[in-house]
Amino acid sequence: MLVQEPNDLRFQVHPQAKFDVRAAVLLVHAGQLLATVNSASGIALVPSGIALVPGGAVKFGETAAEAAAREIHEELKLNVVPQLVGIVESFWQQPERTYQQLIMVHRVTLTDAQKAGLVWQEGLEGEWLPFAKAARVLQPRSLAQFLTSGDAIRHLVDHHTE
Repeated sequence: MLVQEPNDLRFQVHPQAKFDVRAAVLLVHAGQLLATVNSASGIALVPSGIALVPGGAVKFGETAAEAAAREIHEELKLNVVPQLVGIVESFWQQPERTYQQLIMVHRVTLTDAQKAGLVWQEGLEGEWLPFAKAARVLQPRSLAQFLTSGDAIRHLVDHHTE
């Protein structure tokens, strides 16, 4: 279940179709990715065997980098300056709804001190996954292509099912 907050760039195109603009943040440390793997609240629904990365809807008037930094602070009480590494156009279907997302992908390499100081928002849980495992369970899978550094911002299109 996705939460619609004021000014979120989330749009119900018609009763069976939804579009949104999302900032996602790949938090990496020593060859591992911090992934949201479970949720005890209604904030996010993470199916078993699927890993998501911290992030959320970009708000009207907010840059993707501002959204990424805000989401990381809200979810993990961490102040960072995320670097834009790519854009993913993500398309998927669930039994009664079709989704399309424009995902602004950011990456932050955490220091040991930043990793040790992470505090999850109530109801959210995460796990450090080795890059190889993250590549198998991330949703959308194309996010794995941004785990390592690159010189250029990349654009990917991802069609998948959930």
